[in-house]
Amino acid sequence: MPQLRLLGAGREVGRSCIRLDINNHHFLLDCGIDPAATGPNALPDFTGTSVENLDAVFVSHAHLDHTGAIPELVRRGFKGKVFMTLPTLALVKLLWQDELSIMEREWPKEDRLWSSKEMHQVLNKLAVPTTYHEVFKLDSISVNFHNAGHILGSTMTEITYKGFRLVYSGDLGTSSNHLRYWRTEDLVYPDVLICEGTYGGKNRKSREETGKEFIESVRSTVESGGKILIPTFSVGKAQEILKILKDSWNKIPNVEVYLEGMAIETLRIYEQFLIYMDDKVRRAYLFNNINPFRWEALRTFKSISERKRLYQRDCACIILAPSGMLRGGWSVWHMIKMAEDEKNLIALCGHMEEGTTGHQLMSGIRNFTLRDMLSKESKEVNVRCKVAHFDISAHAMHNELCNYISRIKPERLVLVHGDEESLKALAESVKQHTGEIIMPSVGETVDLEHRPLSSTQEVHVEVPISQSTSIIVPKGFSMRVKHHGKERFMRAEDIRSLLNSK
Repeated sequence: MPQLRLLGAGREVGRSCIRLDINNHHFLLDCGIDPAATGPNALPDFTGTSVENLDAVFVSHAHLDHTGAIPELVRRGFKGKVFMTLPTLALVKLLWQDELSIMEREWPKEDRLWSSKEMHQVLNKLAVPTTYHEVFKLDSISVNFHNAGHILGSTMTEITYKGFRLVYSGDLGTSSNHLRYWRTEDLVYPDVLICEGTYGGKNRKSREETGKEFIESVRSTVESGGKILIPTFSVGKAQEILKILKDSWNKIPNVEVYLEGMAIETLRIYEQFLIYMDDKVRRAYLFNNINPFRWEALRTFKSISERKRLYQRDCACIILAPSGMLRGGWSVWHMIKMAEDEKNLIALCGHMEEGTTGHQLMSGIRNFTLRDMLSKESKEVNVRCKVAHFDISAHAMHNELCNYISRIKPERLVLVHGDEESLKALAESVKQHTGEIIMPSVGETVDLEHRPLSSTQEVHVEVPISQSTSIIVPKGFSMRVKHHGKERFMRAEDIRSLLNSK
């Protein structure tokens, strides 16, 4: 009997980790950390899980809240395989290297989760790169990755075993300025859909409206001679913001834009995998050699002294620096340097996890004790500059999540990766599109045994094949159908409607 156990992301955002047990096989769907925590508190709850008996990990995308605990598995005896798309593998290497440097630089030794030894064990021996729609098998279990449109290489995972189908959404993307949007045609009518609900109950302004507000704030700050710090995730968010700036550059006074830290190498990886992006971006690059993220104003720092000289000059500039929630790294260093000047702006973009400096800034806190990553000293910082928040997110918002679930129509819906309020709001909006909704907490186990209708409830659907022949199958029964050259799952009543409409 298939079974789920929530090791993380149950009625919470972060440390996504779900154990899936099928036919004496044991898998993890992601294995991430809580970005707002340090030490063992950041890890999934491995209680009751024999890590050494896990067969594989299926990675939805590179972000640390979905991958940051994978090296810890090696420390606990894991010897299985870690499957992910090729772009995800390239990005994971960068993110883990950066997280390792933060742990070594800023965490007490006893709190560090893993070392370079475990990291390289995964990257060099256990990681298996694949791509979209490249079905692979582990004994009698088939796995297929589909594009999730969240960040480069992100996936929805489809797992099939003897007619049982499970779909794990990972983090679903929203309308993007450079990535392809997700599709549902190949995924409809699964037995189980595990779906994220980060923005359940929350709709944002349109990308166009938010982009205009962001550009206007940047323009007014630059015109007043201020510096702008944009704390940004190196993977996904940095590229989104770069493209917004480039596309609107004629509306901003000409200043230098600095890309900082790991975001520089991440951009190179994005450029290597442009084939994974939106058709317009690919065509512009292939036919006109237009890079979607670079233009003449983009710069990188060449030295520490160059960074320091920037703050000795009274000049406007824009700085994109990780980490995105001001957890550490270059964004905190730049914040220390610029926070007390009223002309400047800290532009927060997207979700800020509770407990991070970014969330505290959003909550109105203006006095901080921050660690200077260069001097290793603690600094008292009084934030006098402007602070603004722009909901530029790579996550699907409420109406997109509802649309996704309504199209897939699962027998059972398991909602994860959202706070309780968000998941309940999403559940209320989609209850008519599924037979059962489950919102498990961390540590909870969910049995996925198929429960057929009793004989007193059984309803059949007659599907015509020809004028003289029909097949009779249970209502709700889904099967793979080839229509106009394309295969997809359809329910019996949908097939009948399709045939009767001809």
